[in-house]
Amino acid sequence: MSTLLITGANRGIGLEFAKQFHSKGWKVFGTSRSLSNAKKLMDIISNENVLVLDVSQQDQLKAVKDQLYKRNIILNCLINNAGIMTDRVGIEKVSQDDMVQAFRVNSAGPVMLVHNLLPIFDNGCKIVNISSLKGSINDNTSGGYYSYRMSKAALNMAVRSMSMDLQKKNIAVYALHPGWVRTRMGSAIAPVSKKRSVNGMIDVIDQLSISDTGKFYNFKGEELPW
Repeated sequence: MSTLLITGANRGIGLEFAKQFHSKGWKVFGTSRSLSNAKKLMDIISNENVLVLDVSQQDQLKAVKDQLYKRNIILNCLINNAGIMTDRVGIEKVSQDDMVQAFRVNSAGPVMLVHNLLPIFDNGCKIVNISSLKGSINDNTSGGYYSYRMSKAALNMAVRSMSMDLQKKNIAVYALHPGWVRTRMGSAIAPVSKKRSVNGMIDVIDQLSISDTGKFYNFKGEELPW
């Protein structure tokens, strides 16, 4: 049985990943910042596989690794899904505190989780980082969203660096753009459903190999510009 860990799995895209991977027979571990917010996740996977994690907290990152290690868990896939959008403002109202918090969660968090989980990645493991087209410098034609854009661009750079560092271990690293999805973050007017987005991303993950490591794709499997 293949095993994966999904961060931010208590709602939105993360919860949909848990549903679809569980239905495919995977052993799913999911994280939430609190167990009280993870009731829907607990309806899908075993309660003991729901782990408390705020990816911006170093002690919690280590605690998740320790819990999995003690249970002799080997991961075949990690989905770095947890993320925040702290603001949507332009240059007139941008906040340094917002930018720092977005970086801690969206950029540093995934890197530090990978750092902690290195001992339990299987040979051939796939590390999937949920990024955004808003992190593409080439695609930015509208401005704004400083915290979110900058933190996702930083995540994309981390994907390239991790892909170089981990290729020798036969561990592949990718960035995926889920599309504009109808979630709390994406809003009710977004054109893509969670089911369609996640189904597409799982198909992309299945098709990617180590030869594709370090690349940026959307949920349709199209390679995106950095």
